[in-house]
Amino acid sequence: MMRSGAYLSGVILSLGILTLSGCATANGPQGAVKSPADPLAAINRPMFHLNMGLYDYVLEPVTTGYKAVTPDFVREGVSNVFANVDMPYIFINDFLQGRGQQGMEDLSRFLVNSVFGLGGLFNVASKLDLPRHDNSLGVTLGVWGVPQGPYLVLPFYGPSSLRSLPGLAMTIFVGPAYYLTSAPAQYALTGMGIINTGYIDEPKIRMVQDAVNPYVFMRNAWEQHEQYLISGGTVSKNQLLEGLQLPPPAASTPDQVTQSHESKKGNP
Repeated sequence: MMRSGAYLSGVILSLGILTLSGCATANGPQGAVKSPADPLAAINRPMFHLNMGLYDYVLEPVTTGYKAVTPDFVREGVSNVFANVDMPYIFINDFLQGRGQQGMEDLSRFLVNSVFGLGGLFNVASKLDLPRHDNSLGVTLGVWGVPQGPYLVLPFYGPSSLRSLPGLAMTIFVGPAYYLTSAPAQYALTGMGIINTGYIDEPKIRMVQDAVNPYVFMRNAWEQHEQYLISGGTVSKNQLLEGLQLPPPAASTPDQVTQSHESKKGNP
């Protein structure tokens, strides 16, 4: 349904932004619905609800059964393997962006976990302080100055954009399933990857579904996460709030400040 490691990763970032913005989110999502940055909303919204329905009625029951029949260490090992499988796609884009240090860290992480972690089954690299970065070809094109283009919601995959579409082909060619000669093995590996993605992303999907406007929340979270990666993590709070299309916080008067302090004292 979604590529492991990339789908919904911006949700955590956006939750933090929404927390910083306080209660100003009440009218923000509704105003963002008519954003000209989403000209394909009439198509994207049905696709979004289709994906959420597939998760609720297909993937979630499967992942629930998966958790019921497998112990924690098995699920952790499977997740480690699939995270390691994603690493070539990540460090290739690191180097394409000219981010040599980040590329060497991700390449080293891949080699350490592949050799000493038994193909990624054990996450040895984290114990050696080798961080894992998120990356994609869409981010690479953004670093090169290619505009995002219309926001897209792809069936079975999730948030994307016109700029990110070539990255889908790249994920296929750098993934291990493409090089398997046995069709059953390809189906088994792909199916296991989907189940693992559902298991890993379950908390994030719940955050989206619990939002006031899930579609807009998902769109803004994805777009802001893309911009965060393109800028190398230097996006300011004002830029993030602007991207989420939240109204600016109202200036506090001295009386409002006094009332705020009094309310805090009354509510420890």
